[in-house]
Amino acid sequence: MAWWELLHEAPVLWPLFLILFGITAGSFSSAAVYRLPREGMSMTQPLRSLCPACGETLTLWENLPLVGWLALRGRSRCCDKPIALGYLLHEVGLGALFLWAGLTSWTVGLGPLAFSLFLIVLVALWIAAVIDWQHYILPDEITLLGIPFGILASLAVPEFQMGPTLDLPWGCSWLGLHHENPAWMLAGASSILGASLSFLLLFGIRALFSYLLGQEALGLGDVKYLSAVGALVGPEGAAWTFLIGVAFGALLGLGNVLRMIFVVHRRRIARGRRTPLRSSCHFGWLLGRRIPFGPPLILGTALVLAFPGSVRRFFLETWPNLLQDWFH
Repeated sequence: MAWWELLHEAPVLWPLFLILFGITAGSFSSAAVYRLPREGMSMTQPLRSLCPACGETLTLWENLPLVGWLALRGRSRCCDKPIALGYLLHEVGLGALFLWAGLTSWTVGLGPLAFSLFLIVLVALWIAAVIDWQHYILPDEITLLGIPFGILASLAVPEFQMGPTLDLPWGCSWLGLHHENPAWMLAGASSILGASLSFLLLFGIRALFSYLLGQEALGLGDVKYLSAVGALVGPEGAAWTFLIGVAFGALLGLGNVLRMIFVVHRRRIARGRRTPLRSSCHFGWLLGRRIPFGPPLILGTALVLAFPGSVRRFFLETWPNLLQDWFH
């Protein structure tokens, strides 16, 4: 792949390519974030982009990534309504993310197919995180379609399952497989096993805690999402994703509860109501305890994809050593 190596070695062209490609992907993601959660809309219906304020069809130049928003100065041409800053943030954010991805040490050795699949996954993660944060929904277009995508991607790029060192994936020995088997066979078996075990694990956790709490503890979208993660990175990657998601989800939930306690208590004081802090804590807990679990899981997925070796060392070496030091 001489052209790919030349592109990588170009000191200006490679970063410029990543940024422009990322900005274009950001324009696509902004459309997906707007369309996927809404009934009657999809990525192909309507075929042309519409002004979200008045519904008029947008011209080609208005859809140009970054340029369109800046040329219009953040206001719609047809109705002069403000254009949400989120459109610009999607494009700038994914431009920066693609630049980071292209310069990450693990991706430097990837071929064009592997790197393209890696970027597709990043875009899907971005879209899913934003939609779940805004609407508490993980769309089936990403979760369910992510399962066959993960299996096919693993067959094409075994590194997704086995890491850059092509280690034997978890669970393959249970199936009688070993290092002498072809990499695609090991990756495919790990992918199917990862999708199945991830679904069963999180579905079981969801059923148990929903029963204990008397309400839905996890959305079914989270279950389907982790199954797609297992299909892409195998049982081990899905396990690390889940543990990272739980840790960051707990921090996010705690922060949201504390924020709501502060908001409730401040509003009561502003209204001249003297109520005990315990009451504010109670209402802050009720208001702030519900958070989307998708974004923490997605953060875990991104870390596992970008730093597989570091994540593995943390859970298998660093964390056990820290626990041992604490208890001795």
